[in-house]
Amino acid sequence: MISRRFLRRYAGFFRYLTAVTLAFCFIGTGLVAGGLMAVRDELPDAEQLVTYRPRLTTELYSTEIDKQGKTSHTLLARIATEDREPVSLQDVPLCLRQATIAIEDRPFYEHRGVDPKGIARAMWVNFKHGGIRQGGSTITQQLVRNMWLTQRRTWDRKIREALLALEVERRYSKDEILEMYLNEVYYGHSAYGVKVAARTYFGKDVKDLELPEAALLAGLPRSPTNTDPYRSPQRARDRRTTVLQAMVELGYITPQEAAEANKHQIRANLAPLEEEEIIALHAPYFTHMVIRELCDEYGQDTIYQGGLRIYTSIDLRIQQMAEEELGKQVKSLRSSGAIKRNDVGQGALACVEVNTGDVLAMVGGVGEWEKNQYNRAHPGPPQWGRQPGSSFKPYVWATALEHGYGPESQFSGGPLTWGSGRGAWHPKNYSPNQGGMHSLRHALAQSVNLVSVRLVKKLGVRTVQRSAARMMGIPEVRLRPVPAIALGTSELSPLEQAIGYCTFATGGLRVKPRFVRRVENVYGDLVLEVQPDKKRVINKATALSMISMMRTVVTSGTGTRASVPGYPACGKTGTTQSGRDAWWVGYTPDVSCAVWIGNDDYKPMRGTSGGGFCGPVFKRFMARALEYRGYNGKYPEGSGVKASRSGEAGPREKEEEEKEAQVVTICTETGGLATQYCPSTAERTIPPGGAMPGRCSRHRAPARPADGGAGDTGPGAGEPSGGTVTVTVCAESGQPAGPYCPQTVERSYPAGSAPGGSCSVHGPRGGGGGQEPSGGGTSTEPPPASPATGD
Repeated sequence: MISRRFLRRYAGFFRYLTAVTLAFCFIGTGLVAGGLMAVRDELPDAEQLVTYRPRLTTELYSTEIDKQGKTSHTLLARIATEDREPVSLQDVPLCLRQATIAIEDRPFYEHRGVDPKGIARAMWVNFKHGGIRQGGSTITQQLVRNMWLTQRRTWDRKIREALLALEVERRYSKDEILEMYLNEVYYGHSAYGVKVAARTYFGKDVKDLELPEAALLAGLPRSPTNTDPYRSPQRARDRRTTVLQAMVELGYITPQEAAEANKHQIRANLAPLEEEEIIALHAPYFTHMVIRELCDEYGQDTIYQGGLRIYTSIDLRIQQMAEEELGKQVKSLRSSGAIKRNDVGQGALACVEVNTGDVLAMVGGVGEWEKNQYNRAHPGPPQWGRQPGSSFKPYVWATALEHGYGPESQFSGGPLTWGSGRGAWHPKNYSPNQGGMHSLRHALAQSVNLVSVRLVKKLGVRTVQRSAARMMGIPEVRLRPVPAIALGTSELSPLEQAIGYCTFATGGLRVKPRFVRRVENVYGDLVLEVQPDKKRVINKATALSMISMMRTVVTSGTGTRASVPGYPACGKTGTTQSGRDAWWVGYTPDVSCAVWIGNDDYKPMRGTSGGGFCGPVFKRFMARALEYRGYNGKYPEGSGVKASRSGEAGPREKEEEEKEAQVVTICTETGGLATQYCPSTAERTIPPGGAMPGRCSRHRAPARPADGGAGDTGPGAGEPSGGTVTVTVCAESGQPAGPYCPQTVERSYPAGSAPGGSCSVHGPRGGGGGQEPSGGGTSTEPPPASPATGD
């Protein structure tokens, strides 16, 4: 018994405690009532619920900056991830409704929106299984979260979610809530609602779904990516098993029905997967490329469902200028028959801001994008692009300047043979009048092929490969290490070329292409901001000398038709063998631009020249773009390179070769130059000025008897009957090596059994040795009978 004395002593404390408790009750009741009043007006009516579309749609915007520096943005594309068609609950099969309730909210028809027991039970089940097997949110809570709230995990959102769930339960029946949920929930692959999900995954109407299909769909909303039946069929099967077991536990189906449904194959019964819809309003080639690269880096779900606002580098006004100027030229060439008609005769253009790497314009083709979606401006693997021809030469020249040569270094344009025997390469100039001595400046302006070949021979193929790849920011393996690299035989895209030429305009700094400037989330918060990325790859003096020499190309060389009035444009033409590709790549202090024109089927064009086909596009487009942006920059100041290494002393190739060490194959028995009949051979280096040994006089073709007696010994009259023959062969094909073979080895064969012909694997585009190389109209083995073409 509590004594009266105790009660009198603590009466004041109990009165205080009671008052505080009542106060908290009144305050809590008031907060709940106030919260309910606050959210009640936020609920849409029934008509709005049917037509409601979630906000999480990613949008891409351009960035326009005029000459006054005013920035504006235009919607480029909307990624429509929410493909939804409403369906009434009576058209949803009972098995799908039961499967959804069994896996998402077992006491759905018992609670009033929030289920405290369910929350506790889910916590216990998840703890017991060591992972998340049940969720604490009811179907009603999930519905209000998807429709009116955000995915932020905050206490404020949780409270509002619970209050809204209670209010929804007060306004709508259980069947109405279930119907709204089944029309709202996301099932993956842009499918919102069960009707679209049934069509996406099974190619059928929702009312025709069977138990195995219903169980699979019901298990997707918890984690559509992790249980995606297309990408993770085993996880999808495990999740379906969980759903079926839950249905058994609630008495919706028997264990036998569950076991039979579990035998249903996953992949074999899926409909063909269609790509998520992208509504591209402008610049479709650029838009789809950016979306692809963002998905590769940040994941498809983040981009397609994140509700992001992506502000790209593209300037829509410059983009429209590029499309107009390239389109006019390509259509004109189609009409004249210079290129193929319809959509086969094509062109591409990429424009980059020199100092930031911003991709201002990208035209991947001419014509309707829906009919021709191949992005020629930057296709990516495995095609990469087209052969650049002579437009590759500036990378060779820059490498030469980096290794001690100067703009006035002299090199011969006379005939040259690379290699010996059947694998020898005999490149040619565009014009037979380009022989004689040339300064590097003049040779670049006039696109003298044999000077480029001599430079590569002096520098080394691997040296040029590494240097050129570094200037463009591409992997070295993209450039095949063969002698014909001097003439641009490895495929490049216009964007890669435009970036590579930025290296000269910046004074030796390579810029990384910037497609996206910044990204915001659906609330306007900054998620990502991309800063310009520069890296020095060549000396400033080298870049300045390249600017000077490439300016000569425009003022008095092959690129005069690309001259932009009022601007110090520089650049280089490019035309490949038989006129298959035409290029102009050029730049000013502010903008770099690459233009390509050709036939998609690789057929030759008529009257091809990079200056004539592509130069006018560059001229008209750049004049408009530079004026619009108000560009008036200047090239970096300073001095060019000073040559520390001499060129060639004279025009005679034989005299030049005699001054260099040479490697020859000799007969080990006689010490003379080996013939195919020498049984044992070795390689020997002849020092500069050293005497060249004579031909082996001991091993010759054996006499062939005629009618049992002595016979002719002329060419082809007989085969060697003994000994071995050493042949340089391609390490991959085993055939006699050509100039395109990346790896060669010396192999000895029994006399008379050495392989003939030349390598049929390695050619200018990775094909057989019979293909023609690009670059200023050179010839490869065997040389063409007709004169080479190019510029």
